[in-house]
Amino acid sequence: MDEIAYMCLNKLIKSGNMLSKKKLENLGDSNALSDRFAAKARLNLNELLRRRKEEKQVDRKANLLILSSATVVATVVFLILNL
Repeated sequence: MDEIAYMCLNKLIKSGNMLSKKKLENLGDSNALSDRFAAKARLNLNELLRRRKEEKQVDRKANLLILSSATVVATVVFLILNL
């Protein structure tokens, strides 16, 4: 089975349908160079601060919900045990 796969791979390389290893290496080098000098979007600090403030509000609501739920459960268990 390996011989068949090897023969097919060689046929593809010879027919030009597949890039050779050397061409793939050259292609990788040129992409790395272009990625290195690509323009990057600037980081907006105000946007990050606004998101963090919103996350804090959501966290506070979630914490309040958890705390109130735990208090209700504790109260119900206490009432059941005292009856």
